[in-house]
Amino acid sequence: MRSGEEIQAALGSFVERWKTYHGTERAEAQTFLNELFDCYGTDRSASGAKFEDFKSSAGFMDLHWPGTCIVEMKAPDKPLTAARDQVKRYWEESADEDRQIPAAQWVIISNFQSFEVWEPGRFPKSPRATVSIHDLPRRYEILLFLAGPAETPSFLEHHKELTTAAAHAVASVYQSLVDRSAAPPDEITRFTMQAVWTLFAEDLNLIAGSPFQNIIERLRRDASRSPAAEIGFLFRVLNQKGNHNRKDLLSGTRYVNGELFANPAEVDLNREELDLLAQAAVFDWGKVEPTIFGSLLESVIGRDRRWELGAHYTHEADILKIVGPTIIRPWQARIDELATPSEALQLLRELCQFRVLDPACGCGNFLYVSYRELRGLEARIKQKIVELAAITGNPVPSQPWPYVPLTNFYGIDIEPVAVLIARVTLWMGHRQMLDLYGEAENPLPLINLSGIRVADAVFSEWPDVDCIVGNPPFLGDRLIRRAHGADYIERLKRIFNVGVVDYSAYWFRRAQDQLVDGQRAGFVSTNTLRENKHRLASLDYILQTGGTITDAVSSQKWPGEARVHVSITNWIKGNADSTAKFTLDGAIVEGITSQLRQGSTRAEPPTLPANRGVSFIGCQPSGSGFLLSDSEAAALIEAGEADVVRRYLTSDDLTDSIAAEPRRWIIDFGTMALEDAMKYPKALTKIRKDVKPERDVNNQRHFARLWWQFAWPRPKMREALSGRSRFIVCTLTGKRFLVSWASKEWCPSNLVGVFSLDDDYSIGVLLSRAHRAWAWHRSSTFETRLRYTPSTAFETFPWPTSPDGTSKERVADAARALLAERSRISNEYKIGLTTLYNRMDEGAFDNLRRLQSSLDEAVVGCYSWEKAAAYSDDIVVMNLLALNEQVSQGNLPYSPFVS
Repeated sequence: MRSGEEIQAALGSFVERWKTYHGTERAEAQTFLNELFDCYGTDRSASGAKFEDFKSSAGFMDLHWPGTCIVEMKAPDKPLTAARDQVKRYWEESADEDRQIPAAQWVIISNFQSFEVWEPGRFPKSPRATVSIHDLPRRYEILLFLAGPAETPSFLEHHKELTTAAAHAVASVYQSLVDRSAAPPDEITRFTMQAVWTLFAEDLNLIAGSPFQNIIERLRRDASRSPAAEIGFLFRVLNQKGNHNRKDLLSGTRYVNGELFANPAEVDLNREELDLLAQAAVFDWGKVEPTIFGSLLESVIGRDRRWELGAHYTHEADILKIVGPTIIRPWQARIDELATPSEALQLLRELCQFRVLDPACGCGNFLYVSYRELRGLEARIKQKIVELAAITGNPVPSQPWPYVPLTNFYGIDIEPVAVLIARVTLWMGHRQMLDLYGEAENPLPLINLSGIRVADAVFSEWPDVDCIVGNPPFLGDRLIRRAHGADYIERLKRIFNVGVVDYSAYWFRRAQDQLVDGQRAGFVSTNTLRENKHRLASLDYILQTGGTITDAVSSQKWPGEARVHVSITNWIKGNADSTAKFTLDGAIVEGITSQLRQGSTRAEPPTLPANRGVSFIGCQPSGSGFLLSDSEAAALIEAGEADVVRRYLTSDDLTDSIAAEPRRWIIDFGTMALEDAMKYPKALTKIRKDVKPERDVNNQRHFARLWWQFAWPRPKMREALSGRSRFIVCTLTGKRFLVSWASKEWCPSNLVGVFSLDDDYSIGVLLSRAHRAWAWHRSSTFETRLRYTPSTAFETFPWPTSPDGTSKERVADAARALLAERSRISNEYKIGLTTLYNRMDEGAFDNLRRLQSSLDEAVVGCYSWEKAAAYSDDIVVMNLLALNEQVSQGNLPYSPFVS
């Protein structure tokens, strides 16, 4: 998918080809539109946009992209206004109710040299934007929907050239001060940002009389005056409370606060720097675009000199790939469903409480665009209130109505300079939005933005918010140590338990953990995050912990010196709405995988065929009449019916009984026919008396017909266990995953998991951290308890693929030692496994803990993993996920149960 920078460059070439075209509409319209679509990275034909295939009462549409847009082309000498009535009829007839295709959202009228863009469903009276072909590269955001129907266009005039020139002028002053060491670096930074805000405030009349500009002019006229003293004095006055009521050059000043001038800068300027500031003052600062200005200024102030000024900024088109799906679209969907003024007012109140966090905020671009768009949504709801009142006849709710407060926006950045720029960016945007959308907080004193703070977001506490967006640092796993040091690496490993991965992965994990169900997040990352261990630690983690990726760009170029390729990922905690559309690289898909490919929205390691037919759930009798007391069991055995009398192993036996042995008996006819069961008359008589009456009234499945058998006798399990003297069992539900041996004479209950394995190596693997961690990862949970499901936890579990005999025997020896010590402790202290492990967690039974570690290390050795995996569930899970993928794709030989 193309970045904003690439779209802009492509449109530059497009303009050069078409700016002098004066031919007919019919001759070149289709070529013109094909090339226009291509500028936005869209194959017009493949997207479903067709030429002249839709005939309305006004004729054939030049282009129809169902549900997305209609384009009407006219000859270069024809005015755009002449086509409006014709296009209105096109739009009204473009909906297809039978095929559930809505009317096109966007309409373009073009005569090759100019464009009108309409959104008739929401704004039927006038176009959203009108632009000449010469200005199209500068205002490319107005046609962003051509990049894909889910993309969010922007119709604001951004004054990019003015903003870039203003930033260049300010940066030149800053660089000159740094080059000659005019003051300490922090002082120069504060001076620059205080000067920037003052220039902006003067042009927006927050400070009357232009005192800053007047002082600059006085200093230029009189070289004997002190810039440090006079400008510094202005900055001190701006930090003074109360009404100033001055009669001098500073008569228009007001109290600013916001901590911007809490430490007024005093920097001595030379004549060249004063001239540069005078040039900067000429710009119309009220039209400066905060996102561009902040990015460009940060590239100079917040980085070393190798970052060339003007080389890049985060294009709004790219910011909207996150803010659109994560903020705008969900709210707009709710706005579109409003039916009454009271509903609209309630939604407005909700919107005005909506909080946004950027935990790597940099210069504040994502926060500013989020604020601007939420204020735009606020304005739409207020308009909707009035419209619905007129439609329904209900009164317009009384005012004042709430507005989106600037304090709803939070940011974290490790760089103090970035935080200062981010605050100034938002203060500038706040004042501009007052003109655009009306009432909000008073611009002065400045809003307290202490919610945008200096901290290392990886380790610091994040505020409770409703949405998280941003652009975490682009830093590969191999560069973290160089940037932050060895101690930092160890801290990452200790806190996150995923080893060292792409730096941005830690932001993804933190965001997912911070969200609650229904909340959304969106991040930019390097596109390597889709791969291997980086994906397992981030995007897979999102899916594994209940998230759903809703929108993504798999890979695109990102502006900047490094020219990295990035991925853009938007997700929701929990499941997306059943009607939700998933968008990948601008196209609607059925779901998005953790590799940012089309596919399942869930992280589901596939079942490994070689693991099938080994794990089972035990028998389910469904009838207490099958159970026997000790005396009843003894009597049946004495009567010669021992073949159908078995010890009955339950989950409670595994957890609580000494040596994890059965404490009850049961009659088990297995899958015998009735005539075979009749060979055991005493047992059958009991079942006829205590079970059959219940089965006679139970018409479910086979219960009444096979009344002498268990409801679920598990014939496949019995076949798999045939010929074995013992087998492995486990708990299926509980706070612990417990594994033990069972005798062939025992009957396992349906609350017990069964493995048709009888060797010490196999029980060693199942007793190890490797399988236990996988069990918790792959099974569902109930409250804090595990629910082990063989189909998901065992059949997906990749065993060591090719361990040698020595490694396997080391596991077997470790398993035997562990089980022997566990048995000794249980018998000596007369306790079951739950109590045993509880006490071990409290510090008892060190030898058992050491034996468990020895087993875990032995199993890790069979996998040929690093020893650290024996002590980290997260590392184990990441490794097993990767191994599952390799095995399932046939990249490794895999026959774990063949001797």
